[in-house]
Amino acid sequence: MPSTSRSIVGTIVDKNDKLPLPGVAVRVKGTSLGAVTDQSGRYRIDNIGSDSVVISVSYIGYVGEEYPVSMNRLKSAILNISLTPGLVVGQEIVVVGEQLKGQAKAINQQIKSDNITNVIAADQIGKFPDDNAGDALKRIPGISVFNDQGEARFIHIRGTEPRFNSVMINGERIPSAEAETRTVQLDLVPADMLQTIEVNKTLTPDMDADAIGGSVNLITMAPSERRISITAGGGANLIEGSGGPRSKFSGVYGNRFMDGKLGVVVAGSYEDNHFGSDDIEAEWKRSGTTGQINLDSQQVRTYDIERLRKSLSTTLDYRFNENHTLKFSGISNWRNDWEQRYRTTYTSLLDDDNNYLDKGEIRMQNKGGTDKDARLEEQRMMSYSLGGEHHFGKLEVDWQAAYSKASQEKPNERYIDIREKKQPFTVDVSDPGKPLVIMDASSGIASGGDWKLKSLTEEHEYTEDIDKAFGLDFKYDLADRLKLKAGGKIRYKKKMSDNDYYEYTPVDEDAFMNEVYNHLYSPSKKHYLPGDQYVVGSYVDPAFLGNLDLNNAALFDKATALAELAGNYTAKEDVKAAYGMMTWDATDKLRLIGGVRMEHTSNQYDAFVYDADADTLTPVHGAREDYTNVLPHLSLRYKLDSFTNVRLAYTHSLARPNYFDLAPYRQILADDEEIYVGNPSLKATLSKNFDIMIDRYLGSVSLVSIGYFHKSISDFIVTQKSTDPVTSYELYQPVNGGDGSINGLEASAQFQLPFLKGLGLYLNYTYTGSKIKHFNIEGRDGDDLPLPGSPKHTFNTSVSYETGPLGLRLSGNYHSDFIDSEEGAIGENAWEDRYYDSSFTLDFNGTYRFSKQAQMFFEISNLTNQPMRFYQGEKKYVAQEEWYDRRFMLGLKMDF
Repeated sequence: MPSTSRSIVGTIVDKNDKLPLPGVAVRVKGTSLGAVTDQSGRYRIDNIGSDSVVISVSYIGYVGEEYPVSMNRLKSAILNISLTPGLVVGQEIVVVGEQLKGQAKAINQQIKSDNITNVIAADQIGKFPDDNAGDALKRIPGISVFNDQGEARFIHIRGTEPRFNSVMINGERIPSAEAETRTVQLDLVPADMLQTIEVNKTLTPDMDADAIGGSVNLITMAPSERRISITAGGGANLIEGSGGPRSKFSGVYGNRFMDGKLGVVVAGSYEDNHFGSDDIEAEWKRSGTTGQINLDSQQVRTYDIERLRKSLSTTLDYRFNENHTLKFSGISNWRNDWEQRYRTTYTSLLDDDNNYLDKGEIRMQNKGGTDKDARLEEQRMMSYSLGGEHHFGKLEVDWQAAYSKASQEKPNERYIDIREKKQPFTVDVSDPGKPLVIMDASSGIASGGDWKLKSLTEEHEYTEDIDKAFGLDFKYDLADRLKLKAGGKIRYKKKMSDNDYYEYTPVDEDAFMNEVYNHLYSPSKKHYLPGDQYVVGSYVDPAFLGNLDLNNAALFDKATALAELAGNYTAKEDVKAAYGMMTWDATDKLRLIGGVRMEHTSNQYDAFVYDADADTLTPVHGAREDYTNVLPHLSLRYKLDSFTNVRLAYTHSLARPNYFDLAPYRQILADDEEIYVGNPSLKATLSKNFDIMIDRYLGSVSLVSIGYFHKSISDFIVTQKSTDPVTSYELYQPVNGGDGSINGLEASAQFQLPFLKGLGLYLNYTYTGSKIKHFNIEGRDGDDLPLPGSPKHTFNTSVSYETGPLGLRLSGNYHSDFIDSEEGAIGENAWEDRYYDSSFTLDFNGTYRFSKQAQMFFEISNLTNQPMRFYQGEKKYVAQEEWYDRRFMLGLKMDF
C-alpha cells in the first residue's frame, strides 16, 4: 500500500504582478483533502494516498484551474501555481481591474476564515487616501475611529472602547507608547507598509483572549517573486498659518534566492507633514439650586505641527525543504511631532453660586522652543519575531519568539504661562456651540496691562512598554476530517513611566517680564476655523522660550514639582496561557470548532504617593492578586450552498485594567484642584459573546453579509469623578463601574453596479445598542446610560469607478455620538457627562495607469472639513471643537 504521509506543497501567486494570493482554496479532486493558502500564498495538503491526483484551485476574481500531479512514493510533490485575474463569462475571460483585485483578495480571505473576520488587502489600502493603519481600518464594518490632530489614532470595534480591543503585528500583540493605557497608537504605522489588515471579531482558543470587541492584526509584506516598487508624492495641508507642504516616499524590494529557498522582502516609508489645527474648548457649570447653566472657562488654541513618520520592515523565510521553514519578521516605526501650541484661557468667571463675576482672569500660554528637542514628542514602536514551521507526518509543530517595544519621549517640553487678573469681561452664550468671552486684554500680551508670570516649567518625559513572548503550538491530524490543536504562550511585560518635572522662578521677575515684552509673537490668522469672532492674540516668542538658560542659577530658581512626579510608576505583568481545540469537518458543508483557553495573570507595581501638606513623595509597592480566567469556545461554519456561509460562535474574552490604573499612587495637582488615585483592587473586564453572520457571494467579485452580535460584559472600568471631602478638589479614581450589554446588527455589501460598467459600490452599516447594568457609581445607579465608547450608528460607503487606466473613488465615513471613554467622561451627574459628537468625513482619490509599470495618483482628504467635537451634557453645549481643514497629495508609483 502507498504511504499516506506524503504531501503536496506550493505557492500560489498572481500571474501578472507575482504577488502571493492568500485565501486560495486548494483541493484534491474527488476527496475531502484540501487546504487554504496563508498570507505568503503557501499551502500544504497532507495524507495523499494515491499515486496520481488532480488538484483543483478556486479563487473569486481569478480563473479556476485543475492540475494533474503524479506522486513519488519517496517524497512530497511541489506544485507552484500562477492564477490569472479574471471572470469566466460564457466562453470568454473578462479581465478584473486593479481595484477589483484588492476586493477579491479581501473577499476570499473572509469567506475562507473559520471565525468572523473582515480583511483589507494591500491593493485596497492603496485605493483609499489613508496615511496610517487607523485610517485604513475605518473602512471596515463596525469600526469607528478616535482622531488626534486629524488622523485616526484609536479604534472602537462594535461599540467597544479602544481598551477592549487588541492590536497585533504578524500575530503578536504590540505594546502601547501611551503612558497610562494599553491602547496602541495606530498612527504610528504607515498604511503603505502593510500587506493585509485583519479584524477578527470572534476569537478561537489559539488566539490571545484580551479582545472583547475584536483583534486587529497588521500583516507586513511576505516574500514572493522579484518585486520592486517605488512611490513618491507631494502635497499640502490647507489650514491657514500652520498648514504647509507634505511629502511622502515609500519603496518595496522582494525576491527569492538560493533556488527559491530564501525569501526576502524589505519595505520602507518616509513622510514629512506640516499641518496644524484650530481649537476652542469650554467648561460649563450648572447651578444645583436654579439649574442655570453658565460658562465657567474657555480656551482658544492653535497648533503648529511638523510630523515626521518613518517605517522600515523586513521579512525573511528560509525553506530547508517542504517540511521545515524558518521565518523572521521585523518592523520599526518612528513618529516625531514638533509642536508649537498657543493657548488663551479665560477663567475665574463664576462665583461660588454660579453667577458671573465682574472681572475674570486671562492666561496666555504656549508650548514650544527653537531647538527641535525643546518641543519634540518622539514615539517609537518596534516588533520582531522569529518562528518555525515543522511537519512530522501528521504532526505539525509551530513556534514563535517575539520581542516588542513601544516608547514615548519628550526630552525638553517647555511651557510658559503669563496671566493678567481682574480683567473686565463680557460673555456671549446665545449660541452655546460658539461661546465667546471678550476681555480688554484678549489680544494678548501686546495689549499692555499688568501681566505676571504664572508658571515656567520644563518636563523630561519617558515612557517605555516592553513585551517578550514565546508560543508553541502542536497540530495533529487525527483523521482526514478531524484535527487537534494544543499549545501555550508565555508573555512577560514591563511598563514604566519616568518623568522629571521642574518649575522655574526668575530671580528678577520684573527684568524677566521686560524681556518677555520685547519678545512677542502672534500666530493670529485672517480666518480662524472655529469662527473669526475668536482672537488668538500674542504670546511669548517660542524662540525666546527655547533659548532661555533655565539651569543658570543666577537667572532662575529651580524646583522639582513632586506632585507631578507622583505619575511615575513601573508595572510588571506575566501572562501564562494554555489551550486545546478541535476542528471537525462533520460533512462537506459543516465545520465545528470547540475548545478552551486558560490565561493566568500576575501583576506587580511600584508607584508614589504625594503628601501635599508635607510636600513629600513616598514610594509604594503593590501587587494585584493573581487570577486565572477559563475561556470556552464553540463555533461552526455551515455552507448553505456554494455561495453562502453561515457562522455561529459563542466565546469568552477579557480586557485587563490599564497598568497605571492598578498602581497604588496618589497625585495631587493643586493648581488644577484635582486629585488622582490608583486602584489595585480593579478586576479585569470579562465578556460572554454570541455572534451569527451570513455571507453570500453574488458573483462578479461581490459579497453581501449580515450579522447579529451580543456581548454580556461584567466589571467594566470607568474613572469615577467625585469631590474630595478634605480639599474639595475633584477626585478621579478608576473603579469597576458595573456590568453592561451590547447588542448589534452589522450589514455590508460590495458589488459592481450592472447599469454602468466599471462602477462599484462598497457600503456597510452597524447598529450598536449598549446599556449599563448594576451601575455602582454613587448617584448614577438609576441612570439609563450606554457604555462609554459605544456609538449607536456607524456607516461607511465608497463609490468607485474604473475604466481602462482610470480609477476614481469617493469615500464617506460616519459615526453617531457616544459617551467618551477617556478619563472623567462620566461625571457625578448626567450634566457633567462628556460626549464625542457625531462625525462625517468625505475623501476623494484616484489613479491613472500609464502602463503596467507606472501610475499617477491623487488624494484629497477631509472634503467636508469635519471638526473633532465634544459636548457636555447636551449636544448644544460645546466642550471642544478642533478643526483641521483639507489636505491633498499628488504622486507617482512605479512597479518593476
